[in-house]
Amino acid sequence: MQHFSCRTVAELALPGLATGRLTVLALFGDADSGADLDTVLRAPGATQLVLDLSGLRRLSPAAARALYRFAEGSAEHGRMLFLAACPADAAAVLARTRQPGGPGCGLYATVTDALSVFLTSAAAPDGPHLRPYGVELRHELLAHALVTRAQGILMERYGLPHARSAAALLRAVGREHGLGTVRLAAALGQARPPRAHQPWFPGRIRLPPPVVGFVPAASGRPPPLPVFLDALRDAVCAITRTGMADVQLIDASDNTLWLESHCGPPTEFVNFFAVIDDTTTACGNAARKRRRVVVEDVATAPDFDETARAVMLAAHSRSLQCTPIPGPAGRPQGMVSTHHDQPGHAYTGDELGALDRVAREAGAWLDWYRTTTVRDALEDLHRRAQGRQGDGQGPV
Repeated sequence: MQHFSCRTVAELALPGLATGRLTVLALFGDADSGADLDTVLRAPGATQLVLDLSGLRRLSPAAARALYRFAEGSAEHGRMLFLAACPADAAAVLARTRQPGGPGCGLYATVTDALSVFLTSAAAPDGPHLRPYGVELRHELLAHALVTRAQGILMERYGLPHARSAAALLRAVGREHGLGTVRLAAALGQARPPRAHQPWFPGRIRLPPPVVGFVPAASGRPPPLPVFLDALRDAVCAITRTGMADVQLIDASDNTLWLESHCGPPTEFVNFFAVIDDTTTACGNAARKRRRVVVEDVATAPDFDETARAVMLAAHSRSLQCTPIPGPAGRPQGMVSTHHDQPGHAYTGDELGALDRVAREAGAWLDWYRTTTVRDALEDLHRRAQGRQGDGQGPV
């Protein structure tokens, strides 16, 4: 039997709903006790609930009945309960346990599907205003999916006994190498698996970091990625004489742009553009076209949909430029954008040339970072995980 546990994946304030809150919970292990499950469901308090059941090994009939009782009580108070990624065995138990005419729980293939239906059905009149919250949820869920996948890889590849061991290992290695858990998890999911009894990246040559003009030379270890990206942001601000700029990195798996560093914009801007795709924004167009995009007037430019345009204008961004950070095979690996509060801002040739130069330097450093720092962390993860094979209680 696997220990039953629960983790809060996302918790957001959603004005206009009956509870004003939405919580996404992930369940793990064996849900054998109806009382234990009921305690977990009631712990977040008055909130709308989406349950990620992908980590559930077993759902007993008693636990299923507790789930239905909770759904019935919640519905009486305007609260909804959505179930997502339910394993086949658990879904069969739910089907057998439900009483005819009794309350039901919507089953959805993925958490994203459940949230899409939830946001549409629960708050359709406020749709445009909910987009920032939807984006924040997407950010949280993408991060959760990456970490969960990485935990599964570690458990399957190295025989780690449970998700807690894998999570602790990811955190420890991430801290040691200056990587966040999510970034290390993403790298683990994208890298080819190592061959048995061999180094993960055999024959690789360790090179020093490339010289970058906007980062002061320092002895010892190179700067962590967030420090480097902040320095890049400050450099483009100085070049274009503005106090509002941002740096995004591109996730090559789905071409989403993740806001990694910013200065100047309000919270609403940061939440809205935290994770975006390559449409309906100038930076998305620049990434797709693989060249710089200059917007003379945000109010009339075709680069934005109307919701994104409203957020830009509320942040006092009336003109801007987006310059791709070059990556392997000519594909951008990120974007640097600068904003001005007046339409028609004119960038000089010297400014555009300087933007291209720092973008090339940033691209070279990010290439080095991916093939050096990230691979160092993966190899360390490989060594530590091998050392823990067959030892579920050993130190991380």
